[in-house]
Amino acid sequence: MNRNRFMTVSIFTAMLSVVSGELTAQPAQSPNFPVLRTHRISQGQKITQVIGLSEVTIYYHRPGVKGRVMWGPASSAALQPHDTVWRAGANEPTLFTFSDEVTIAGKKMAPGTYRFVAIPHEKDWTCIFNSEVRNWGTIYQAQYDTVRFTVTPQSGPHEEWMSFSFTDLTPASATLVLAWEKMRIPFKIEFNTVGKLQTSVGTWGILNAAARSAIDHKMYTTEALDWADRSIAMNKNFNNLRTKAELLAIGGKTKEAVAVGEECLKMYKAADPKTIMGFTRTAFTAFEKLVNEWKAGKPGTN
Repeated sequence: MNRNRFMTVSIFTAMLSVVSGELTAQPAQSPNFPVLRTHRISQGQKITQVIGLSEVTIYYHRPGVKGRVMWGPASSAALQPHDTVWRAGANEPTLFTFSDEVTIAGKKMAPGTYRFVAIPHEKDWTCIFNSEVRNWGTIYQAQYDTVRFTVTPQSGPHEEWMSFSFTDLTPASATLVLAWEKMRIPFKIEFNTVGKLQTSVGTWGILNAAARSAIDHKMYTTEALDWADRSIAMNKNFNNLRTKAELLAIGGKTKEAVAVGEECLKMYKAADPKTIMGFTRTAFTAFEKLVNEWKAGKPGTN
């Protein structure tokens, strides 16, 4: 079978869609490796990273350096000459699946699955997300480009087998690093975690946990107060009252924080001790001390 027309049906069938005769980025569902397969020198990997409330999944194959010269001018013996498109992997196309709308290099992309390719240049790299996902890895059609951006490469320890990894994790972003040989290509992936929380109904526990995470990370505290209020509206209890009190204190509303804190402690002390876990007792011992500090005029939270 012609390699350029080859398609592993069991991998890609769920990813095909034609809209008005044009290929589009596919729904946010990453392909799977076929159950029946033969050994390949460049073996496959599928990795998923959770970023806040969203996910990034990468499906790709990992080529090895094997003593070869990797990068260089077109006139050299380099495996990947400058200014030519590289599939950023081996075999089938390298595919990224984003569960939600994502921002990369300041540019937004809809949720879905995209082909990822790169063009190494002498001083920088062009990275491309492309909505065509059916064809073999070496087939690239620029008319389906969704996002193009430039990355300044970095150096690192030798990486024999090409890999993708995530670093610099926050509740809303991560840095993706492509590593092969001594080359590193990093770029930032961002999701609108706050927006997703604000539009999500959730449960009182999820909303409270999101608000507490905002306290722990010292970010989104204004939005988190709304999440705490929504949690309380669903099921008022000493856990979400404690969260609201701490957020009020962070916002400088100490008098209101004391009032909510006292209501919280009253509810906590009225609860059946047998239903309260040890770590909760520890947390509320510290919280009672915090409320007393607010009463004494000490601002902020722990």
